Amino acid sequence: MVNYEAFSPAHITGFFVVEESEIPERRGSRGAGVSLARGVRTIVKAVKARNWKAGIRVNGKPCKVMVSETVIDEFSRFMSYPYEICIDHYLGVPIGAGYGTSGAAALSLALALNEALDSGLPKVEAGRIAHNAEIKCQTGLGTVLAAFYGGIEIRERSGAPAIGVVRRIETNGEKVVSLYCGSLPTKRFLADSTFKRKVNVLGRKLIEGLLQEPNIINFLIRSRMFSDGINIYTPELKMLLHSMDRLGFSSFAMNMFGEAIFTIAGGERLRSLLHVLRANKPLGSKLIVSDIDQLGARLIDKSEGTGYAS
Repeated sequence: MVNYEAFSPAHITGFFVVEESEIPERRGSRGAGVSLARGVRTIVKAVKARNWKAGIRVNGKPCKVMVSETVIDEFSRFMSYPYEICIDHYLGVPIGAGYGTSGAAALSLALALNEALDSGLPKVEAGRIAHNAEIKCQTGLGTVLAAFYGGIEIRERSGAPAIGVVRRIETNGEKVVSLYCGSLPTKRFLADSTFKRKVNVLGRKLIEGLLQEPNIINFLIRSRMFSDGINIYTPELKMLLHSMDRLGFSSFAMNMFGEAIFTIAGGERLRSLLHVLRANKPLGSKLIVSDIDQLGARLIDKSEGTGYAS
């Protein structure tokens, strides 16, 4: 069997607004976030078979991945023959901590599976399948749209790729610096109507202000305003943020959604921040440092190493 491989950047959302629609392709979120050079690399093998069958592994271990199964189910609806599929997801970031692993897994799988099955779909159509799978599984809202294009983005209109509209914020070699403690259940937050109303009131104001002045500093300030405003901090996360504030790095904000915080820095500021973090190791958190992915989700050749867990 031939291997087909694709990569999707991980993605951290700083703030957002939930956008509802009866049409899955138009559902999602507006907001802003950043795509990481670390992410999910997916390898797919497929052969024709009597019945559809799929085996999924995550970092080498057999695993049930609902969003990936949903992507496969969508492809099976228009294929002429059933296939037996072997899928390997390799994750370069933690699961369930606001790094967009579900969306990245769905998107990289859709791109690789499109090639493995010789479906002939345009890239944006594969992106639509991944977006709809994440919406159906309630594992995220805007990750697929953001990761499809990469960079630091403002999602001006929600939806799947080619329906949602993204504006990029300029970068100059900065890196994403994140501190990870643990996971939080995305589905629980997305199913809470009271929480979504609170998010939307605050998020709309923040998006308007960022569109007027689209730069990294403004993005970070508004991400922290959002974190403080919705206030779903765990005690550990609150202590971690206060610790970074005391150390002179108040630009950190919470990953949406995860027991993790992030900032973006470059130059001397980045060197100073990394020196402080490596010297202090706040609350035993795990340090994640990544370039910003500027290319978005893509097929990759076998010589490219991007996306594997380190």
